[in-house]
Amino acid sequence: MPGLEFRLLGRVEVYRDGEPVDVGGPKHRAVLASLLLRVRRVVSVEQLIDDLWPQQPPARAAATVQVFVSQLRRALEPGRCRGEAATVLVTASPGYLLDVDPDTVDAHAFADLVVRGRAALEAGQPGRAARELRRAEEMPLGPALADVPLTPFIAAAAARLTELHLGATEDRIDAELALGRHVALVAELAQRVRRHPLRERLRAQLMLGLYRCGRQVDALATYRETRRVLRDELGLEPGVRLRELEQAVLRQDPVLAWQPAPTPVLAPSAVMSSSAVKSSSAVMSSSGPPRTLAGRAEAATRGYEQPAADRPGRVLVVDDTAINRTLLAAAVTQLGHEVETAENGHRALEVLRAADHGARRFDLVLLDLLMPVLDGYATLAEIKDDPALAAVGVIMVSAVPELESVVRCIELGAIDYLPKPYSSTMLRARLRASLQASRSAADRETALRTEIAALRAEVSRARVGAGPEHP
Repeated sequence: MPGLEFRLLGRVEVYRDGEPVDVGGPKHRAVLASLLLRVRRVVSVEQLIDDLWPQQPPARAAATVQVFVSQLRRALEPGRCRGEAATVLVTASPGYLLDVDPDTVDAHAFADLVVRGRAALEAGQPGRAARELRRAEEMPLGPALADVPLTPFIAAAAARLTELHLGATEDRIDAELALGRHVALVAELAQRVRRHPLRERLRAQLMLGLYRCGRQVDALATYRETRRVLRDELGLEPGVRLRELEQAVLRQDPVLAWQPAPTPVLAPSAVMSSSAVKSSSAVMSSSGPPRTLAGRAEAATRGYEQPAADRPGRVLVVDDTAINRTLLAAAVTQLGHEVETAENGHRALEVLRAADHGARRFDLVLLDLLMPVLDGYATLAEIKDDPALAAVGVIMVSAVPELESVVRCIELGAIDYLPKPYSSTMLRARLRASLQASRSAADRETALRTEIAALRAEVSRARVGAGPEHP
């Protein structure tokens, strides 16, 4: 309906031509949020029940959901005549579908801006990236979905939106560093580090900004403080990229200096030339591989090779909900991995089977458990039953915490289970462990095949040597 706008980044609200619409109580808003997060997708009645009452749904839960939907329809289409078919919140077996433009939902508009900004950054257009990402960053946020009952579904969605907002801020700072705005950024970065002391990427950006301002001592002091905080809070050392940045600062590596005409950023899989190294801007990411040329130059010029578990992987994210898929893909990309997405199990199988073997095969699949079409259980079983796909590691992703679900997934061949909501630390740990397990198995298989080939060659040579002599 023309004039409708929806808000999820703070309170769950609806506006018609700029005027607020009363959509009912907390449960009504929770149903609306569930439908909005999956806009233009069918949400089953069972899924809505699980979103509203994850532990003990009432005896007449389905009927209660129907009442909520009916009342929401009246609020969204007050002029609809009795008996006339709904056009906004429509019935679509096995549930309901909210048929509105995703751009009218602030959470989807926000995610779209982030995707466009990141694409511009990767394409070597930092000015455009900074503009798009600042627009996303300036959208009112938080706490997201604040006025609906806190369930695992709502908590996971709110956590993803918050994480996407923080990641967009860090990407915008990368873009502005590439534009040479380090002097103006230092104060902002110092403030953000105080608010988010465990985010290594922000600390790396602060170090780089300080160094470019001629404050090498302060940059090294920031590293020492980072190391202390990580040790005290988590018992961890700074990540590889942060340690490499410290070493680059210590030796005053010329690659850290800003150049007014930066070379376009290459894709994560691109190979660097020595001339590109010297002409690039030096924005380094502390989580995952370096995001820009200068960061990749650090590893290239020192001949550093990451451990198997730390090397970026190729990951397929499968989720039927567009915003969940976008947010999870963004979080995995933020950790440095190459990501593709699929909207359901059927599409996931098509993508996996179409992928080339070797360098282009997928290392991992992040597979949502609850999907209306070919759910996670069935998709996982299909993957493991296909000899060409069975070696691909699968991590199940779900807000369903029951032990029975976890056990069933493991029995079907999943190598891990990622519960919602999850933090970036948890996601990083799950991906690292799963990649290590997957690559160890692949290495063992490669070694075995090599040994078999060598033995066959030896047997062949022996047979030739023992053959009959010819005159």
